Amino acid sequence: MINALVCDLIETTAGNIARHRPADVAAVRLSPPLVGFSDDLRQAQHHMKRFLRTQLYQHYQVLRMASKAQRIIADLFAAFTANPRLLPPQYQVPAEGDQVRRVADYIAGMTDRYAIKEHRRLFAVGES
Repeated sequence: MINALVCDLIETTAGNIARHRPADVAAVRLSPPLVGFSDDLRQAQHHMKRFLRTQLYQHYQVLRMASKAQRIIADLFAAFTANPRLLPPQYQVPAEGDQVRRVADYIAGMTDRYAIKEHRRLFAVGES
């Protein structure tokens, strides 16, 4: 799909430039948009985006997982900022340091699985 999009973009743009033949930057600014997809591909892309939005991005199972992920991240952030000693030593900074940035960096570097494990270690009874 990416190849089809890129090829169409290149071909359509080349055709638009050949058709309008802008001589300089001012002519480019005055011309209609030169870079873009063909009408057929733009329409197909619109249908694909609408399908993906309703059938994938807004699917109830995806929304549930996104909600869980937000809760996990928020819980981790709250726990680590409230008690920075829960962080690995390399992410702990002196009192005058930017601990919030360190917490954010630590969480941003986590994989999904690691964040879930870390959440369990902090909040699940019986986990270590």
